[in-house]
Amino acid sequence: MKHVVVDLEMNPLAKEYKSEREICRNEIIQIGAVLLDEDYIEIGTFSTLVKPQFNACIERNIQRLTKIQTEMVQNAPAFEEAIEMFLSWCQSVNDEITVYQWSESDCLQLMRELELKHIRPDLAKGLTSLVFQDLQKEFGDTLGVSRALSLKDAVMYAGEDFSGIAHNALYDARNTAALLRITRVPALRKKLSAVIRAFDHKPMGTAMGDLFDFGKLGLTA
Repeated sequence: MKHVVVDLEMNPLAKEYKSEREICRNEIIQIGAVLLDEDYIEIGTFSTLVKPQFNACIERNIQRLTKIQTEMVQNAPAFEEAIEMFLSWCQSVNDEITVYQWSESDCLQLMRELELKHIRPDLAKGLTSLVFQDLQKEFGDTLGVSRALSLKDAVMYAGEDFSGIAHNALYDARNTAALLRITRVPALRKKLSAVIRAFDHKPMGTAMGDLFDFGKLGLTA
Protein backbone atom coordinates (compact mmCIF):
# COMPACT_ATOMS: atom_id res chain seq x y z
CA MET A 1 0.00 0.00 0.00
CA LYS A 2 1.29 3.43 -1.00
CA HIS A 3 0.00 6.85 0.02
CA VAL A 4 -0.70 9.90 -2.16
CA VAL A 5 -1.12 13.31 -0.53
CA VAL A 6 -2.70 15.88 -2.87
CA ASP A 7 -3.28 19.63 -2.71
CA LEU A 8 -4.97 22.06 -5.08
CA GLU A 9 -4.76 25.79 -5.69
CA MET A 10 -7.76 27.53 -7.23
CA ASN A 11 -8.90 30.72 -8.97
CA PRO A 12 -12.51 32.07 -9.08
CA LEU A 13 -14.60 31.83 -12.22
CA ALA A 14 -15.19 35.23 -13.82
CA LYS A 15 -18.44 36.84 -12.66
CA GLU A 16 -20.03 36.83 -16.13
CA TYR A 17 -20.27 33.01 -15.99
CA LYS A 18 -23.33 33.11 -13.75
CA SER A 19 -24.80 29.69 -14.56
CA GLU A 20 -21.38 28.02 -14.39
CA ARG A 21 -20.73 29.62 -10.98
CA GLU A 22 -23.86 27.92 -9.68
CA ILE A 23 -22.10 24.58 -10.31
CA CYS A 24 -18.56 25.52 -9.34
CA ARG A 25 -17.24 28.86 -8.16
CA ASN A 26 -13.52 28.07 -8.59
CA GLU A 27 -11.19 26.40 -11.07
CA ILE A 28 -8.06 24.44 -10.25
CA ILE A 29 -4.88 26.23 -11.36
CA GLN A 30 -2.32 23.94 -9.71
CA ILE A 31 -2.19 20.30 -8.63
CA GLY A 32 0.57 19.11 -6.32
CA ALA A 33 0.98 15.62 -4.88
CA VAL A 34 3.48 13.58 -2.92
CA LEU A 35 3.85 9.79 -3.08
CA LEU A 36 4.80 7.99 0.15
CA ASP A 37 5.85 4.40 0.68
CA GLU A 38 4.53 2.02 3.34
CA ASP A 39 6.62 3.81 5.97
CA TYR A 40 5.31 7.24 4.92
CA ILE A 41 8.64 8.22 3.36
CA GLU A 42 8.49 10.40 0.24
CA ILE A 43 9.38 8.49 -2.91
CA GLY A 44 7.86 10.70 -5.63
CA THR A 45 6.14 13.96 -6.48
CA PHE A 46 3.69 15.35 -9.03
CA SER A 47 3.12 18.99 -9.87
CA THR A 48 1.46 20.85 -12.72
CA LEU A 49 -0.11 24.21 -13.32
CA VAL A 50 -3.57 24.14 -14.90
CA LYS A 51 -4.95 26.64 -17.42
CA PRO A 52 -8.34 28.00 -16.30
CA GLN A 53 -11.23 27.89 -18.77
CA PHE A 54 -13.64 30.43 -17.29
CA ASN A 55 -11.30 33.25 -16.29
CA ALA A 56 -8.57 34.64 -18.54
CA CYS A 57 -6.77 36.18 -15.55
CA ILE A 58 -5.56 34.96 -12.19
CA GLU A 59 -7.23 37.24 -9.66
CA ARG A 60 -4.89 39.62 -7.84
CA ASN A 61 -5.56 38.16 -4.39
CA ILE A 62 -4.86 34.66 -5.76
CA GLN A 63 -1.64 35.90 -7.36
CA ARG A 64 -0.55 37.32 -4.00
CA LEU A 65 -1.51 34.13 -2.17
CA THR A 66 -0.13 31.50 -4.55
CA LYS A 67 2.52 33.48 -6.48
CA ILE A 68 0.93 32.08 -9.65
CA GLN A 69 0.74 34.79 -12.33
CA THR A 70 -1.62 34.84 -15.31
CA GLU A 71 1.19 34.37 -17.82
CA MET A 72 2.37 31.25 -15.97
CA VAL A 73 -0.80 29.31 -16.83
CA GLN A 74 -1.25 30.44 -20.43
CA ASN A 75 0.51 27.38 -21.85
CA ALA A 76 -0.36 25.01 -19.00
CA PRO A 77 -2.49 21.91 -19.65
CA ALA A 78 -6.25 22.34 -19.37
CA PHE A 79 -8.18 20.57 -16.60
CA GLU A 80 -8.85 17.38 -18.56
CA GLU A 81 -5.23 16.96 -19.61
CA ALA A 82 -4.00 17.74 -16.09
CA ILE A 83 -6.33 15.10 -14.61
CA GLU A 84 -5.11 12.57 -17.19
CA MET A 85 -1.50 13.35 -16.19
CA PHE A 86 -2.33 12.99 -12.48
CA LEU A 87 -4.16 9.68 -12.96
CA SER A 88 -1.32 8.31 -15.11
CA TRP A 89 1.11 9.24 -12.35
CA CYS A 90 -1.05 7.48 -9.75
CA GLN A 91 -1.42 4.39 -11.95
CA SER A 92 2.34 4.21 -12.51
CA VAL A 93 2.72 3.28 -8.83
CA ASN A 94 1.60 -0.31 -9.60
CA ASP A 95 0.23 -0.72 -6.08
CA GLU A 96 -2.90 0.13 -4.14
CA ILE A 97 -2.97 3.76 -3.04
CA THR A 98 -4.84 5.80 -0.48
CA VAL A 99 -5.28 9.50 -1.23
CA TYR A 100 -5.15 12.13 1.51
CA GLN A 101 -6.23 15.77 1.53
CA TRP A 102 -6.21 18.57 4.11
CA SER A 103 -9.99 18.93 4.65
CA GLU A 104 -12.68 17.72 2.25
CA SER A 105 -12.56 20.84 0.08
CA ASP A 106 -10.17 19.46 -2.56
CA CYS A 107 -12.29 16.35 -3.15
CA LEU A 108 -15.40 18.53 -3.45
CA GLN A 109 -13.63 20.90 -5.85
CA LEU A 110 -12.68 18.02 -8.13
CA MET A 111 -16.24 16.70 -8.04
CA ARG A 112 -17.73 20.08 -8.95
CA GLU A 113 -15.22 20.73 -11.69
CA LEU A 114 -15.92 17.32 -13.22
CA GLU A 115 -19.58 18.29 -13.44
CA LEU A 116 -18.76 21.73 -14.85
CA LYS A 117 -16.31 20.67 -17.56
CA HIS A 118 -17.68 17.31 -18.72
CA ILE A 119 -14.29 15.63 -19.09
CA ARG A 120 -13.84 12.25 -20.76
CA PRO A 121 -15.94 9.59 -18.99
CA ASP A 122 -12.97 7.24 -18.50
CA LEU A 123 -11.00 9.98 -16.73
CA ALA A 124 -14.00 11.00 -14.63
CA LYS A 125 -14.59 7.41 -13.56
CA GLY A 126 -10.89 6.91 -12.77
CA LEU A 127 -10.83 10.02 -10.61
CA THR A 128 -14.10 9.33 -8.78
CA SER A 129 -12.94 5.79 -7.96
CA LEU A 130 -10.21 7.20 -5.72
CA VAL A 131 -10.89 7.20 -1.99
CA PHE A 132 -9.93 10.43 -0.26
CA GLN A 133 -9.19 10.61 3.46
CA ASP A 134 -9.48 13.86 5.41
CA LEU A 135 -6.21 14.27 7.32
CA GLN A 136 -7.33 17.59 8.80
CA LYS A 137 -10.05 15.77 10.73
CA GLU A 138 -7.79 12.88 11.72
CA PHE A 139 -5.05 15.19 12.95
CA GLY A 140 -7.54 17.36 14.85
CA ASP A 141 -9.05 14.28 16.48
CA THR A 142 -5.55 13.12 17.39
CA LEU A 143 -4.87 16.40 19.18
CA GLY A 144 -8.33 16.55 20.69
CA VAL A 145 -9.03 19.85 18.89
CA SER A 146 -12.62 20.34 17.78
CA ARG A 147 -12.09 23.33 15.46
CA ALA A 148 -10.66 22.88 11.96
CA LEU A 149 -6.93 23.64 11.99
CA SER A 150 -5.21 25.39 9.13
CA LEU A 151 -2.31 23.49 7.62
CA LYS A 152 0.17 26.03 8.99
CA ASP A 153 -1.30 25.82 12.50
CA ALA A 154 -1.22 22.03 12.39
CA VAL A 155 2.46 22.08 11.43
CA MET A 156 3.08 24.42 14.37
CA TYR A 157 1.17 22.13 16.76
CA ALA A 158 3.34 19.26 15.53
CA GLY A 159 6.45 21.22 16.48
CA GLU A 160 7.66 21.36 12.89
CA ASP A 161 8.82 24.18 10.64
CA PHE A 162 6.66 24.78 7.56
CA SER A 163 8.64 23.58 4.54
CA GLY A 164 8.69 25.79 1.46
CA ILE A 165 6.06 28.33 0.42
CA ALA A 166 2.50 28.19 1.75
CA HIS A 167 -0.27 28.00 -0.85
CA ASN A 168 2.00 26.27 -3.35
CA ALA A 169 0.26 22.97 -4.09
CA LEU A 170 3.40 20.82 -4.00
CA TYR A 171 4.75 22.38 -0.79
CA ASP A 172 1.35 22.18 0.88
CA ALA A 173 1.10 18.51 -0.13
CA ARG A 174 4.60 17.91 1.25
CA ASN A 175 3.75 19.53 4.59
CA THR A 176 0.51 17.55 4.76
CA ALA A 177 2.54 14.40 4.08
CA ALA A 178 4.82 15.27 7.00
CA LEU A 179 1.80 15.51 9.29
CA LEU A 180 0.49 12.20 7.98
CA ARG A 181 3.78 10.53 8.86
CA ILE A 182 3.80 12.07 12.35
CA THR A 183 0.20 11.00 12.92
CA ARG A 184 0.65 7.44 11.68
CA VAL A 185 4.18 6.45 12.84
CA PRO A 186 4.01 5.54 16.56
CA ALA A 187 7.59 6.59 17.35
CA LEU A 188 6.93 10.05 15.92
CA ARG A 189 3.47 10.35 17.39
CA LYS A 190 4.90 9.92 20.89
CA LYS A 191 6.75 13.20 20.42
CA LEU A 192 3.36 14.95 20.38
CA SER A 193 2.61 13.81 23.92
CA ALA A 194 2.55 17.42 25.16
CA VAL A 195 -0.45 18.23 22.96
CA ILE A 196 -2.06 14.89 22.11
CA ARG A 197 -4.89 13.47 24.16
CA ALA A 198 -5.22 9.70 24.01
CA PHE A 199 -7.96 8.68 21.63
CA ASP A 200 -9.32 5.65 19.83
CA HIS A 201 -9.90 6.82 16.25
CA LYS A 202 -10.46 4.97 13.03
CA PRO A 203 -9.94 7.24 10.00
CA MET A 204 -12.89 7.41 7.66
CA GLY A 205 -12.56 7.60 3.87
CA THR A 206 -14.83 9.39 1.44
CA ALA A 207 -15.04 7.92 -2.03
CA MET A 208 -15.53 10.55 -4.70
CA GLY A 209 -17.88 8.09 -6.36
CA ASP A 210 -20.21 8.47 -3.35
CA LEU A 211 -20.43 12.20 -4.05
CA PHE A 212 -20.51 12.29 -7.85
CA ASP A 213 -23.59 11.59 -9.97
CA PHE A 214 -22.43 9.08 -12.60
CA GLY A 215 -25.79 9.40 -14.32
CA LYS A 216 -24.65 12.71 -15.78
CA LEU A 217 -21.88 10.83 -17.61
CA GLY A 218 -23.91 7.83 -18.64
CA LEU A 219 -21.75 5.61 -16.42
CA THR A 220 -22.46 3.09 -13.73
CA ALA A 221 -20.63 3.41 -10.43
